[in-house]
Amino acid sequence: MPKNIFDLTGQVALITGGAGGIGSACARAMAEFGAHLAIADCNSTSASALADDINAKGGKALALTLDITDYSAIETATQTVINEFGRIDILLNNVATTVRKPLLETTVEEWNRVFSVNLTSAFFLCQIVGKEFIKNGKGKVIQIASTGGLRGGANYAAYGASKAGLIQLVKTLALEWAPYRINVNAIAPTASETNFTAEYYAQHPEKKAQVIANHPFKRLGQPSDYAGAAVYLASSAADFVNGEVIVIDSGKTV
Repeated sequence: MPKNIFDLTGQVALITGGAGGIGSACARAMAEFGAHLAIADCNSTSASALADDINAKGGKALALTLDITDYSAIETATQTVINEFGRIDILLNNVATTVRKPLLETTVEEWNRVFSVNLTSAFFLCQIVGKEFIKNGKGKVIQIASTGGLRGGANYAAYGASKAGLIQLVKTLALEWAPYRINVNAIAPTASETNFTAEYYAQHPEKKAQVIANHPFKRLGQPSDYAGAAVYLASSAADFVNGEVIVIDSGKTV
């Protein structure tokens, strides 16, 4: 096995939700392995700060402001990356939102918002970037799913259903795009300490303690826990890996 099997030198990665906890950890890890990065996020300030930091450390990163629910904005962002770097080799989608409510209290607007951000956007993001992958005859798609899409959870009907749909999208595209040498896989994080959960856990410390107690390693996931899997799936080490969901949860779903 070559020592540089995880090398991403010169590979171009588009990371949506790239300024978030898991997204930024994956971006930094890919940069360490030589990838050029397009960091797309609705938070332009955080995306620019991350890109500036990566560039200051010798990497190459571009910040993009992106509303993932806007089809034309995805098209524009994709073309911007191609204009800047010449192509896209890796797509990592880390965008998500949630509603923590019983099903009977979830509104039509909340349901639609969760699916728009978590699933519909992923579908059209893959459609737009996938055209470039097919044209190039290769590509790596990495969706950040969730263990919530693999098991039930009270008060997470919209989120769980959207993430289950995302996992099915991964499996479908893995077969559909295999003839083009495009690998489509997912990472399923467990409950983690990120901006996505910080406010909720601060308001409900008893819930946080309960979640920690339910994990075999007795802690929440950290963004860095998922970065290694992202590098692996993006690299040539995973060229024969397709349609898989890598669960990273200290064994909770076991």
